[in-house]
Amino acid sequence: MTSVRSVNCTGHGGSNGGPSNIAFISITTDDLDASLKFYTQVLGGMQAKEFSFRYHGNTHYELMFQRELLEAREKGVDPGTLGVPDIRSSGTHEVRGEMVVFDNGIIQLIQFVPRYDIARPSSSLSPAFQAHETRTSPAYIAAPHVCFWVQDDVDFNDYIRQLENRSANLGLTQVKVNRPVEVHSEAQRQAVDKNHLGLTFETGDFAGLSFAYFKGPRGEQLELYRIRNQTRHNLGRDFCKRGAISTAFVDDYQDNQWKKDVGLSAKLFGLMQFGTRTDDLWRSVNFYVNMLGADLVERPLQGTNIRGDNVQYMLFQKELLDAEHLRVRPRDIGVADISNRGNMRLDHRFSLFDNFVVETLLYTDGRTLGEPAFNPRVNHSSLAYINDMYVALMVRDDLDFPTQLEILDRDLAKNGFDKHVRVNRIPDENRGGYYTFSQGPLSGMTYSMLSGPAGEHVALVQFRGVSRDKLRRALLQYGAVSSAFADTNPRLSGRMAKSCRQFLGYDIDSLIGK
Repeated sequence: MTSVRSVNCTGHGGSNGGPSNIAFISITTDDLDASLKFYTQVLGGMQAKEFSFRYHGNTHYELMFQRELLEAREKGVDPGTLGVPDIRSSGTHEVRGEMVVFDNGIIQLIQFVPRYDIARPSSSLSPAFQAHETRTSPAYIAAPHVCFWVQDDVDFNDYIRQLENRSANLGLTQVKVNRPVEVHSEAQRQAVDKNHLGLTFETGDFAGLSFAYFKGPRGEQLELYRIRNQTRHNLGRDFCKRGAISTAFVDDYQDNQWKKDVGLSAKLFGLMQFGTRTDDLWRSVNFYVNMLGADLVERPLQGTNIRGDNVQYMLFQKELLDAEHLRVRPRDIGVADISNRGNMRLDHRFSLFDNFVVETLLYTDGRTLGEPAFNPRVNHSSLAYINDMYVALMVRDDLDFPTQLEILDRDLAKNGFDKHVRVNRIPDENRGGYYTFSQGPLSGMTYSMLSGPAGEHVALVQFRGVSRDKLRRALLQYGAVSSAFADTNPRLSGRMAKSCRQFLGYDIDSLIGK
């Protein structure tokens, strides 16, 4: 694929041929405090307290929920029935959020809570906004997930056990990791042999990869990767060829104090991927590569015709148990049958930005890609639904944000994406909408929202002024790596040179700065 890189993002910027940075992944929760506890006290992230925020307003309302508001107007219904909280200037709710820093990225946690108004009696406050989806299969179109990168030297089964135990001890009882074997009850899941909690590929294109699927503290879809041997080498090659960065490949890496304080469950290299389910694999790859500036990860790290009983149970065990309990066909609640006896397949691709990947996944209702896709859908799209997510890409701070939106809009239309992807608009204005915070904890940050090719939520963000300074301080405090700043980029300081020499067979020093 030829990369157009229409959006000039952080690093060298899209059309300038350099890397693009994922700023953060946002997760909607119904209990911000419980979620914050999990991502800090279990996974070892650092709460960036300078970024603790609340906001509301008419522009936020339009930018965050434009698709749903248009649908509500067309149908003549209350937007609340479509999962839209009233965060207008005169509304009842606002967005409350926290930022949690990991090695190579940030998790943003948001909750739609009652407006804080000292002039209003507490008894008259509306409850926190609750929009729940009971269908939890990761095979639903646009279903998102976040994958964390477990350190190489950790026993994967021990890690899973400690993750569950520490979560339970903190009262986070929803954190349950699927097992790669058949079970018919929670008791059976808990009784699985301690040496068979995760799934490791010993041969094939992904030899050396261990993975596990699980639900987070409020039911969000999460994943774990531990990457060794052949797969580590191949992934490291792709990282180094792009100039991407990760503490997994930093030569002098050491755990920081936040991880040491937590223990085994915090032994992570940060984030590995933001995953999203697509109904057209190549259209989605084309979007993230040609429109947003990623690089397609090369073979053999392209998931092709993935099947097997162990994979089936690991991906869908929670939903298979739900189907038994509800006495329905697994297919009816979005479960793809990629077991040995099934007649479906899974294919996926990694689009590499400069700190981790966006994974797009396709399920086919047959054993060849020519068969119809398996595309179960939910009947809503609001990002206010609990456990929904979006990925935010960072626009360089020396670029004009409105101009970048115009370039993106133009290139989307030129490349045939205007039927599937559209930057959210300001009402009555024929341009991409955006908002710049002029005060408060997010002062200096600009954002815009759009829908991806399969309906997933995507944001563009830019940090300037106060917000830029806060971001840099938080990254340095945690010891995180990022291409957003020279002093957080281990490639520029030569701290990835040894690893990249091993992966590529040549020295990358001559590439630094290009």
